Amino acid sequence: MGNNIEKLPLKKRVISGIGTGLLYASLMAGLDYFTNQPFSLLKFLFNAFFFGLVMSYAFRYKITKKKD
Repeated sequence: MGNNIEKLPLKKRVISGIGTGLLYASLMAGLDYFTNQPFSLLKFLFNAFFFGLVMSYAFRYKITKKKD
């Protein structure tokens, strides 16, 4: 009873990082909108890039259970 750990392909990690980064940046821009703060493209890009980078690093492995 163990786990099978595989490293995800780079292409899949980049795509998921971009997707999660843009989703997070959009949510933060929406929060800024509802708190009457002006939209900042630099802040949006910063949030998207760094959150996507962290998420692609954090989820770089695919862990599945071994079937016995």
